[in-house]
Amino acid sequence: MFSPVVLASNEYPANQGTIENLNSTETEYIVSLLVDNSSDINNASSLKSTHYISQGQTRTHYVNVNSGINYLEVGLNWGDPSDSLTLSVFTPSGSNLGTYHDSFGNGMIHININPSQGFVEEGTWKFKVYGESVSGAEDYTFNVYQH
Repeated sequence: MFSPVVLASNEYPANQGTIENLNSTETEYIVSLLVDNSSDINNASSLKSTHYISQGQTRTHYVNVNSGINYLEVGLNWGDPSDSLTLSVFTPSGSNLGTYHDSFGNGMIHININPSQGFVEEGTWKFKVYGESVSGAEDYTFNVYQH
């Protein structure tokens, strides 16, 4: 199992010009890649959607994360494992937690996002699905569980 520690910090436009913005707080997240797509849905609220994507296309999904959430479980599944999709994750403050690939060749990306301390940042998280190598149109299912 691969568990990188990702340091996420607020991003501000270069011409914003106030010192207060340079002293933003940082939140560390541990992103774990999981082998299977099983989920403990008994204690989680979920967003589930099914879409289609083609070669070079990006679809963006926005998920409102409530207060007091311990961790996020994110699943991206598609029908043809010979196609390749990627998943990029952004916090509500705009930090990029990385771009993830199907490391196991099974047509899915399944990750847990855990804050190193405290709770997951409340607000609207952004998830970008990209059709990296797709033949025709690929259907996919996107799930976010809030634990």
